[in-house]
Amino acid sequence: MRNTWLIIRREYVERVRTRSFLVLTLLLPAIMTALMALPAKLASMGEKAQHLVIVASNQQFAEAVRHELLAAPPGDEDEDADSSEKAATPKPGDQYIIDVDTNATESERTVLLDKINSLAIDGYLWLSNDAISSGKVSWYGREAAGFREKTWLSDAVHRVTLQQQFSEKGLPPAQVEQILTPVKVETIRIEHGREAKGSGTARILEIVVMVMLIYMAVLFYGISVMRSVLEEKNSRIMEVLLSSASSTELMAGKLLGVGAVGLTQILAWIIMAGLFALPTLAAQPNLSDLQVSPWVLVAFAIFFLLGYLLYSTMYATIGAITTTEQEGQQVQFLIVIPLVLSVFMLTPVFRAPDSAAVVWMSLIPFFAPILMYARIVVQTPPLWQIVLSILVLIATEAGLLIFCARIYRIGVLIYGKRATLPEILKWLKYAKA
Repeated sequence: MRNTWLIIRREYVERVRTRSFLVLTLLLPAIMTALMALPAKLASMGEKAQHLVIVASNQQFAEAVRHELLAAPPGDEDEDADSSEKAATPKPGDQYIIDVDTNATESERTVLLDKINSLAIDGYLWLSNDAISSGKVSWYGREAAGFREKTWLSDAVHRVTLQQQFSEKGLPPAQVEQILTPVKVETIRIEHGREAKGSGTARILEIVVMVMLIYMAVLFYGISVMRSVLEEKNSRIMEVLLSSASSTELMAGKLLGVGAVGLTQILAWIIMAGLFALPTLAAQPNLSDLQVSPWVLVAFAIFFLLGYLLYSTMYATIGAITTTEQEGQQVQFLIVIPLVLSVFMLTPVFRAPDSAAVVWMSLIPFFAPILMYARIVVQTPPLWQIVLSILVLIATEAGLLIFCARIYRIGVLIYGKRATLPEILKWLKYAKA
């Protein structure tokens, strides 16, 4: 145990004192913030109001469609947004300039097409009487309308058409407005028998941020373990270390020492986020209700540590059986595959966290660090599933540690020769960890 502690201390102190650790710890949050904010800033700097034209035979109908379009621009579908969120939304007049044209003739269509080609306008909506009666109106523009824009245009035309039909039947405008008002469905999440706060957007953001922390930390620090083994193996330091400590002590010391560095770095990032980023996030309406419960933080710590130990053990084994970093990179894709599949499985977790496929995959130790944690955040599974997942992870890690320590003991002493599968099986048979 004393040897393991000395190795842990050595690995931790050496890495924390490096300049790269300080630079990465201090600059990475600033770089990530800049990468997220810069594209939006650049897009807003070059953004200008789009010039649209509504072509209709009926002046009153065209004006009504224009009013509907300006009242609800695309991207403003969330009618449940609070006043602060609506205030932050750009004004429709800043996004669009919409003119009305009552000359719905073929010659006017040619004129408008020439205006599009000369960049005088961005597009026009053709609402002739024939188009409205057939239910097939057309949009012409330099760029094809996306799903959001098509929904925006069709909803406005459909609403005005219904208003006109109801008015022709003698219904008063107030009654027409009441009929066309959509029914709002409020979603309330139940957690532990209580109504839980937090919007869906905030919950998804919470999962994505924490899961990406697990994913990046496991990859980054797992690779760091592999490189450390390769460096000491190629410099022959490993031969000296094995004379005073067992292979199991060396492997455990490296895993825990590098893991402690990872936890230190993540803790520093969390503190920095609390000091600088959270006040900014709180000012955003969609993110102001972002709340991370202590239970979620405990689950993150547990599954981060177990996931790190599981994958880092395999990375240490790769470092032992390979002789160069290039060889290690060629083999490590076998380790990355379960992590990538876990990230792809997040969408099914969001949609159906209690489905059979998600439940069984979250119990598999190579997927559990990400999927079981995501299930806890989305919809807390039964306690027995969480406990079973943790026990299976611990048992798998224990067995993998013994399995890899035997390979590690002989592999770190092999130089200049690529290990083959038959040789590795011999190591497992004869080596004593």
